[in-house]
Amino acid sequence: MSKVGVIYGSNSGDTKEVAEYIAANFDSEIIDVKELEAEFFTKFDKFIFAASTHGQGELQKDFKAKLNLVAEADFGGKTIALVGVGGQVKHPTTFLDGLVEFLPLIRGAKLVGASDVDGYKFKHSLAFINGKFVGACIDFKNDPEWKARADKWVASIKGEF
Repeated sequence: MSKVGVIYGSNSGDTKEVAEYIAANFDSEIIDVKELEAEFFTKFDKFIFAASTHGQGELQKDFKAKLNLVAEADFGGKTIALVGVGGQVKHPTTFLDGLVEFLPLIRGAKLVGASDVDGYKFKHSLAFINGKFVGACIDFKNDPEWKARADKWVASIKGEF
């Protein structure tokens, strides 16, 4: 298993906790997106991006501010998994929408880790494509079983990492 670069953006610490929990399952280097520099993308072939969705379905502000670095990176031959942290109760019509902002920027990468609804209830999500979420789906505040959900997701991507 290769070393994994884990990048997270977190306002209140929820996504940081989720990212640290997931990163502990890999030989990884974890970084707050506020500290992200372009060379981070040259250090690894495997990445996990963990970000929350806020407001009207927008990607977490610190990650949004660094999207230019994501867009400029060469992801050819690399593997990426996405982790979305959001609230199905408070934001049922924009649940994890922010994750889709990564999709046009990670050209050339192999995207892994699509996940099932698995009991979550929401009205709409841009990140729900062809019957699956584009990555791990975590409702940190409303799902007391989020760690079990994260463990299941990690097990599903271990072979790719």
